[in-house]
Amino acid sequence: MNVEKRAAEMSPVVITPPSSLELPNFRELWEYRGLIFFMVRRDIKLRFQQTVIGFLWIVLQPLLLMLIFSAIFGIMMRVPTNGIPFHIFFLSGFVVWQFFSQVVNNSALSLVGNIHVIVKSYFPRLALPLSTVANALIDFAVSFIVFLVFLLIDGSYPITGRYLLLPVLLAITIFFSSGVGLLFGALMVVFRDTKNLLSFILMIWMYLTPIIYPVSLAPEQYRFLFYFNPLTSLVDSYRWMFLGVGDLPKVSYLVISLSVAIVIWFCGAIAFKAMENKIADIL
Repeated sequence: MNVEKRAAEMSPVVITPPSSLELPNFRELWEYRGLIFFMVRRDIKLRFQQTVIGFLWIVLQPLLLMLIFSAIFGIMMRVPTNGIPFHIFFLSGFVVWQFFSQVVNNSALSLVGNIHVIVKSYFPRLALPLSTVANALIDFAVSFIVFLVFLLIDGSYPITGRYLLLPVLLAITIFFSSGVGLLFGALMVVFRDTKNLLSFILMIWMYLTPIIYPVSLAPEQYRFLFYFNPLTSLVDSYRWMFLGVGDLPKVSYLVISLSVAIVIWFCGAIAFKAMENKIADIL
């Protein structure tokens, strides 16, 4: 009698396939935060394992590129930078671009590059691209310190209250770059040549972003076209913060930029989650 009563009280468990438009489970991500920290440490260790100069590569990369671009565009081509020394002008935009491209590249490769782990165990797959953001932040911090050293040596660009805007600009950059990376990561599961396409897109994207030249160099009637690139307004805002050049970014523009970046991130996260359920079958 008790068995029959308990059987009647038990409700059936219904298993349904995941939806193609499913939001990330943020509570689950928080529960697996220890795994994310482990992935960050693993990536740092693997990155500098068996290297000659190790951690110094993070410092050398922006310095070498600064020397190359300064020689070509600053000395040979004499690109006007509105009175700012070219190496400082370049670094003020490159630290932003380096962070953006690193997050996009590593986030896009996170699913395909970790297929051997994905098929063996369960964990929230979004932890993979999130760990790459943490690694990119380490590189950004080092490049930012290198840039500050050049500013202090020059002495014409003091550190002021403008730097309080850094967390806002960095949040917008993180959401935007991570969202773009998640979108390409979802595409890469289905179309393997997306990796080659992404390299080409980032190369073109860099030259369409005012890193080695100011937007004022373009004819005034075509200047607005540069602002269809979201990174243009971001680089301008960072330059205002670092160097005090240009106009103060309006709060409304920053709110719009942050809103667009968040929308792009959620679109990328939804596409990424839709593909993570299929990656084992496709690959």
